[in-house]
Amino acid sequence: MIITLKNEKFELDVNTYGAEINRFVRRENGRDIIWRGDSSVWKFHAPVLFPHCGKIKDAFVLIDGKSFPLKSNGFARDLEHNLILRTEDSAVFELSENEYTLKLFPYKFILRVEYKLKNDGIVFKSTVTNTDSVPFKFSLGSHSAFAIDNVNDFQIEFEKKEPLVQVACYDNGFLASGSKGECPVKKLYAEKNPGIIPFTASGFGNGHLFTDVKSEWAGLRNIRTGELIRVNTKGYPYVMIWQNAGSPEFVCIEPWFGLPDADNTDHQWEHKLGLEILDPQKTFTADQSISV
Repeated sequence: MIITLKNEKFELDVNTYGAEINRFVRRENGRDIIWRGDSSVWKFHAPVLFPHCGKIKDAFVLIDGKSFPLKSNGFARDLEHNLILRTEDSAVFELSENEYTLKLFPYKFILRVEYKLKNDGIVFKSTVTNTDSVPFKFSLGSHSAFAIDNVNDFQIEFEKKEPLVQVACYDNGFLASGSKGECPVKKLYAEKNPGIIPFTASGFGNGHLFTDVKSEWAGLRNIRTGELIRVNTKGYPYVMIWQNAGSPEFVCIEPWFGLPDADNTDHQWEHKLGLEILDPQKTFTADQSISV
């Protein structure tokens, strides 16, 4: 079911399937901010990532000696969420454990996703509550895809124009290890201008993953018009940048509390890098707000 939110400047469609933004436009001209293109290119638009971010090697993890099937970027994006609050310009969606999720992630939880339109964009937050009797580990992030047309008109900018630190990944998207097996491995990104990443038609492969980011936002700049779309990155340990394969149609700016699997993973969830830990009855909130 599509839930439409409006204020004076913007219109936002959120699908209860995945609690995902499907459309975000300026009302004055109907121009897309979030990509809403061809599903044959990519079937998502701005998925919420839970209970993990990035790729899972061999599509399974081991928790307490038992194998659980998990695929890239978690299951929250592939399930129906309940609409629990709605106003003209805001909505809150909720997903909790059920018979299906317990076969993938053996813990009780509540995931709430909140959207509220403002004059400069969207307040966009995800909150995880541990409703189980034991602590659990998890990841949480977002994967918002922003529409682009002429790739030469755009670049990625980080607020503080800082030299960027990249987490080394292999071409297959899994974390690379050092000569002694250490992981993750960090390296300078070596961009020409600090904190600015130009676009190329070849894109970013399985993504360029950054860490130690001091900037409170990463943004998509239209060089021709000067427009800047910003995604909150304050407090996040990782930020992924990804572009669709083939002719460029969108770029994703993805703040993550989490990491993809290491290529040499032993599949043990307790050993997985980048996970957060949440005690019973405690909550964890990620702010992935978008400003225009």
